Amino acid sequence: MVRIRARLPRLGGVAAPPPLRALSTTSRTATATNYGSSSLTATGHARSGSQGTPLPPFRSSRHYSASPNDVRLPPHGPQKGDRVTVALSGGVDSSVTALLLAQASHYDLHAVFMRNWNELDESGTMQPGSGGATGCTWQRDWHDVQAVCRHLGNMPVSMVDLSREYWTQVFEPALDEWRQGTTPNPDVSCNREIKFGALMERLLPERDEGRKSWLATGHYAHVAWSEQGRPMLMRAKDRTKDQTYYLSSVAEDRLAHAHFPLAHLLKSQVRELAKKHSLPTAERRESMGICFVGTRGSDGSKGISNTQGFSTFLNGYITSPPGEIVDEHAQVVATHRGLHTLTVGQGARIRGATSKYYVAKKDIANNRIVAVQGKQHPMLLCRRLYVREIEWIWREPPPELKEGGAGKVTLLAQVRHRQVETECIVSRAKGGGSGYVVEFAEPVLAVAPGQVLGLWRGEWCLGSAVIQCVDTVYDDQTR
Repeated sequence: MVRIRARLPRLGGVAAPPPLRALSTTSRTATATNYGSSSLTATGHARSGSQGTPLPPFRSSRHYSASPNDVRLPPHGPQKGDRVTVALSGGVDSSVTALLLAQASHYDLHAVFMRNWNELDESGTMQPGSGGATGCTWQRDWHDVQAVCRHLGNMPVSMVDLSREYWTQVFEPALDEWRQGTTPNPDVSCNREIKFGALMERLLPERDEGRKSWLATGHYAHVAWSEQGRPMLMRAKDRTKDQTYYLSSVAEDRLAHAHFPLAHLLKSQVRELAKKHSLPTAERRESMGICFVGTRGSDGSKGISNTQGFSTFLNGYITSPPGEIVDEHAQVVATHRGLHTLTVGQGARIRGATSKYYVAKKDIANNRIVAVQGKQHPMLLCRRLYVREIEWIWREPPPELKEGGAGKVTLLAQVRHRQVETECIVSRAKGGGSGYVVEFAEPVLAVAPGQVLGLWRGEWCLGSAVIQCVDTVYDDQTR
């Protein structure tokens, strides 16, 4: 790697706190003494614990106070001379991330562009490096990445082709889930298996040799550190853009090498910085979807336009028989083109219906979809759900769920990105099984098997799990 000392103007108007500076009282603050007692929050987003007691503040500085003697811990976050590789996507968020790192001017800085998707040949086999202009927009992205690096003082940049890893570790498992009628989340898997998996393994040396190596990304998230020096995944300042849900299955040892410079910025501030410093990507629209949609036509010759939808894209990979759409009384109201073409909570087009129908359930055994009228129908409201196992970021559950613990714990949950978190009680499954039961204080709309359940203690993300099955308000009413 080449050391970058770009002579960029000091950032004006919008201040991005450097990772080594103690945050002010208006920034995110917390103290964590152990896994169980670290109920965390951010100043300005005060919460109460399950017993109504205020959560302790969160401190994100270089030193942590475990006692009145102010025990000093090793500094966390990139230090002067550390190797920092910034992952660039061609978007404004990762571009501003590179800007902030280059402006700091004291890192051994390098950029990398991660290519995850290529076209398939007619036999459906993977051919890394074969992508073309009709596929994913990787070529334009790569062009923009190189332009950003030139703009930042010729920052060295390389492309890493992880298309084979993406295919085998993310896309194929997701296809299996879609075939079974469930609703996977490839974005969560991609962060765990690819960005903070295969990419990090390629970039970071096995030994630090006196200086640490980091992977910096444009995620809206924050890594804080416990008093024991363990990384803690925290929500970002911009709650509308917070991406801890997507990072909720990244393991502790990977977070220990992750750096998120946008943690304390709002999206509007990121845009402002991009324009102020004339970044080539400053006016680029935000990408809202999975990159591989639009890459393959059913005849193998043309890409599918995004307007044709994700289900049309999946038709190129999944053969699923048509079936019936029935109401809650098992009366046939329409037909579907395959279980993978609809998901729970999605609108279902029913000819002649006086009010809108929504997908409430998939009857996989009978290849049926159950649809109901009205978005607040009891069949759409999840009261509790079940998971086989939870991927705890620290690879261990909170003390309440350990042997000898209370057996249950009150946490906050999300089942999709940008959902307002909901209080829930997580408890061990009865009968000595390895699974968990998650019961919501208030019913949650449109929860489907296969979705990812993220869990937080205050602002601190503890981990996530794949939802196995769901109990609705309707189920409780009809038992």
